Amino acid sequence: MKPDFLADNELHTQIQYRLIEKISESERRYRELVENLREIVFKCDRAGNFTLLNKAWTLTLGYDALECLNRPIDDYLHAEDREIWLNFLEQIHHKSDLTCKELRFHHQNTEIIWLELSARCEAQGEISGSLTNITDRKRAQAALREANEALQIRIQQLRFENIERKQTEATLLESREQLKQQKQQLEATLKELRKTQTKLIQAEKMSSLGQLVAGIAHEINNPINFIYGNIIHANEYIKELLDLVCIYQQHYTEPAEEVKKKIKKIDLNFLLSDLPKIMNSMQIGADRICEIVMSLRNFSRLDEAEIKAVDIHEGIDSTLMILQSRLKGSKTCPPIELIRQYGTLPLVECYAGQLNQVFMNLLSNAIDAVLYPCKNTDGGNQNHVLEPENSHIPSIQIVTDIYNNNYVTIRIIDNGIGMSEETRKQIFDPFFTTKPVGQGTGLGLSISYQIVVEKHGGILECSSELGKGTEFLIQLPISLANILG
Repeated sequence: MKPDFLADNELHTQIQYRLIEKISESERRYRELVENLREIVFKCDRAGNFTLLNKAWTLTLGYDALECLNRPIDDYLHAEDREIWLNFLEQIHHKSDLTCKELRFHHQNTEIIWLELSARCEAQGEISGSLTNITDRKRAQAALREANEALQIRIQQLRFENIERKQTEATLLESREQLKQQKQQLEATLKELRKTQTKLIQAEKMSSLGQLVAGIAHEINNPINFIYGNIIHANEYIKELLDLVCIYQQHYTEPAEEVKKKIKKIDLNFLLSDLPKIMNSMQIGADRICEIVMSLRNFSRLDEAEIKAVDIHEGIDSTLMILQSRLKGSKTCPPIELIRQYGTLPLVECYAGQLNQVFMNLLSNAIDAVLYPCKNTDGGNQNHVLEPENSHIPSIQIVTDIYNNNYVTIRIIDNGIGMSEETRKQIFDPFFTTKPVGQGTGLGLSISYQIVVEKHGGILECSSELGKGTEFLIQLPISLANILG
């Protein structure tokens, strides 16, 4: 039997061996972990000479890690960054917190590699830290800077082009003013052209429909003015001629044989009775064309490009006048039932022409929705195809009211096919459309949203359920003074 002190020594020795084994195992695992890191892990002495490097150094820069030990870091740095490293070495010994720098290193193949340095000063003045490869990020930043610089150059070019275009327009306007003294009628035409050009400058924010309608109204306006103005005189002249014929018949009851033949051939009595009716019909037609032209001009609002207090109902009715042919239906589609529930609204301050574009877009979509079951679904969005009931009567309801004394609301409700929640969430996105290729640009609702929300400080919302119709809600402030002020 061993003495107690020998047994204690042997036990103490065993414990020491086991502790050494555990420490060695922990150190082995630590080194294995460090070796497998994607980031470069390093240690260096006070002078900046490497004392430890993991495999990531070789993978990142191509140099053998063992060959680089005891060599200074600045041997591998870009010349312009060596001063940064030397300053870093001087300062880090006076700091205990982590210090970060972005430095350029030379790859073995001469390529420049950006590494983010994170390091701190340990005991005995030794420096330990990591180097993270940020080359892709720096290249992306450089590419972004180049793109921004190119964009700024392009913006400057566009500004110069815009100045040149404005100078050209000013010269053109000056030339037109000289013609104003010669022809008064041409002056009105030139004013319309200038206003149309002003709208074209805002073409990115507005749909082209208003300009098209304005052009048609203008082109129709001049000839119809000639017709409308001359019908009055034509009526008087024809009446005088008919009176003259009647006087001739009274005083020359037995005209020459040739005159009798002509009277019989043209059926003079019928002509005398029918000609006033024809002129009256022409007068009614001319009046109707004038009303249509007035509606077109009211819709386009070319003379109201700025903010003005307008009657919202007048804008809606003008839009419906333009869409009248689609509301009447056709051989394959029944007429659309139009329900107007107008409240008593005050005049609303707005950009009237742009707001009419919104009404046109929303009402056109409502018409498409309620007539969809009547149309061919060959090229349509098959996700929306629903079998209509025989009793389906397409209808569109327009409801206006005052909200909270400071706002007006316009609700456009249809009983069409509706839309899924997934579709509803995307309808205001630019270029999103459910219409077949070639039938929709996907910009109508996006532009409408910009006009209502961004231009007027209002609200444009949509609620819909597949198979149960759709409702668009427009909410506009009565006065834009607080919004734009």
